[in-house]
Amino acid sequence: MMTRTQPKPAPVPAPWTPVRVNAHGDTHQVDVWGRTHSFSGPMPSSIRTAGVDILAGPVRLAGLVDGNPIEWKTSGMFVTEKTDAQVVLSAWQASPTMLANATVRVEFDGLIRIGLVLVPPARVSPRLDRLWLEVPLRRECATLFHCFPGTWGGASNSGELTDAGLALPFKPFVWIGWEDGGLGWFAESDRHWQPADPAHAIEIVPGTEGMVLRIHLLDSPPPRFPATFAFGFQASPVKPWAADFHEWRVWHAPQLGVSVTLPVPEDWHVCHRAFPDGNPLTVLDRAAQAGVKTVVFHEDWAPIQNYPFTTPEAEFKDIVTACHQRGMKVLVYFGYELSTLAPEWEECAEDVLVKLPDGSPTGGWFRPPKQRDYVVCYNSYWADRLAEGIAAAMERYGFDGIYIDGMIEPWACCNERHGCGYRTADGTIKPTYPILAVRRFMQRLYDLIHPRGGLISAHQSTCCVTPILGFTHCYWDGEQLTSGDHAADPLKTLSLATFRAEFMGRNYGVPCEFLAYERPPQWTFDHALTVSMLHDVRVRPHGVNHRLDTMSRIWDVMTRFDVATAEWLPYWKNRFTAAPASVKVSAYVQARQRTLLVVSNLSPSENVNATVTLDPAAGACAQAKDAIAGDTFPCENGTVTVPLGASRMRLLWLDAQ
Repeated sequence: MMTRTQPKPAPVPAPWTPVRVNAHGDTHQVDVWGRTHSFSGPMPSSIRTAGVDILAGPVRLAGLVDGNPIEWKTSGMFVTEKTDAQVVLSAWQASPTMLANATVRVEFDGLIRIGLVLVPPARVSPRLDRLWLEVPLRRECATLFHCFPGTWGGASNSGELTDAGLALPFKPFVWIGWEDGGLGWFAESDRHWQPADPAHAIEIVPGTEGMVLRIHLLDSPPPRFPATFAFGFQASPVKPWAADFHEWRVWHAPQLGVSVTLPVPEDWHVCHRAFPDGNPLTVLDRAAQAGVKTVVFHEDWAPIQNYPFTTPEAEFKDIVTACHQRGMKVLVYFGYELSTLAPEWEECAEDVLVKLPDGSPTGGWFRPPKQRDYVVCYNSYWADRLAEGIAAAMERYGFDGIYIDGMIEPWACCNERHGCGYRTADGTIKPTYPILAVRRFMQRLYDLIHPRGGLISAHQSTCCVTPILGFTHCYWDGEQLTSGDHAADPLKTLSLATFRAEFMGRNYGVPCEFLAYERPPQWTFDHALTVSMLHDVRVRPHGVNHRLDTMSRIWDVMTRFDVATAEWLPYWKNRFTAAPASVKVSAYVQARQRTLLVVSNLSPSENVNATVTLDPAAGACAQAKDAIAGDTFPCENGTVTVPLGASRMRLLWLDAQ
């Protein structure tokens, strides 16, 4: 019998709970926080999340052998390893013509990893004509979709899942669900896949059971046996919702500008570079007065892009101390690139960079002082070096957390020097997407920062890959909308269904903030708030300007109302009604004592008088007050009428009589 030294089990990080597994006859039930999974063979037969069994039937391997459907006759499984952090199961199912073996690993955050092997059951050579992985989902649990990667200029990778279904080329991550939860499927590559039509490698199709996620593993016989595949699942939300995220109050400070010129003249200190009037305390005082509780210093806090070092160090420490004295946590920027100015470039670059199929690097961002930055792969040893550097920098400079740009995105990589990419039969190299390596890297950062009370704020675009996203505290999404003209009618490129699928966060268990740079002709800050606030999503302010002033007032209202303890009733499932049709209403309700309404006019061009009919369960009231402007409006027969400009929203406070 093979023996091995067992490593010390890793603790389960908060807020997750230990994995539990129980056998019930032929079924094994694996419980993690918020989710229950049942297995009677290699594939889940039931997945319960957000209080619902989301599967319409067992996940299945549907295939043809010698032209005949595979009929799986027997199946079984047993536990081979169990710790608080994970359970490993060995499983099989068999037919007279084919045998499926699998190793199933379920981790504390609900990640399911499956290594699948198909072999003949005897010394015969059956022809495996087809093998599809099919995941039947209840229709009411399959109304939205998201996939990675997407494209810039819009949000076509997320949205409403209609009865027409969806056809996709290979995507390393596909999520299907509804506003409260869902199921993600992932694979790091399409290695060994043989879809008949690469444009339909992945399909979401209507079926008698609901909607079926169909993965075309094989549409033709494999070249040999064993035929091996790797993929996984993760039900969402992946962790408890952070009720206090309203109080994080994240703000992007004016840029430090440390890299504008080097060497730095002795009489030009960081304090003079940091803020427009040369005095950081003035602006930090202004931020504190506005209610900021988390300050983000962007990429030029350090002269070398994405490097855990700055100069002069003493002045930066002073700024961090000044933020702490004003009750503000500090996050500093780290990103997804390696700089040509980094001391390790010559030693490391070929080993750690993301490579395209032709062997060239990707990226190449230019920034002062005179450097270029190329995308790095966290499937390389740079993940360890950067994690160690961030830990050391936190000790040296005293900041509380990190704002990470693109670091949660598992970039397509062909760099074979660190194990990415794979070769096809003709020697062509194809990319892999290192989801599990980026996941390990992010868990390491989470284990460093979360116990200290810090935050990991992830800036990403088109990438809600939950096996990675779960190890952040919040994400900032929307930069993909900064190319193109979206100002005329923002909802043409970002529908409400798309917002609920990608930009809300509740379906994943991770709060989202929306990005609006307010660069014409793109989304304005007011446009963004009109949509985001309906979804309990803030627009992150940056700089000292009207954006900070606006969010300051919104933060104040949220705190005074105590939204963290209120019931949130979004527009798609509450009993508040509004007219005209361009008006939507979401609400926070405090036990029939008071109600805070978000009333938004989604018309990009028409001013309206919005008529809101109240939910009787919220309690009767005499008047509604604009919680920001202070205007009052009578409530007559359970109805309030308020003027709303085009693409504008109001917060209406109603106290019960």
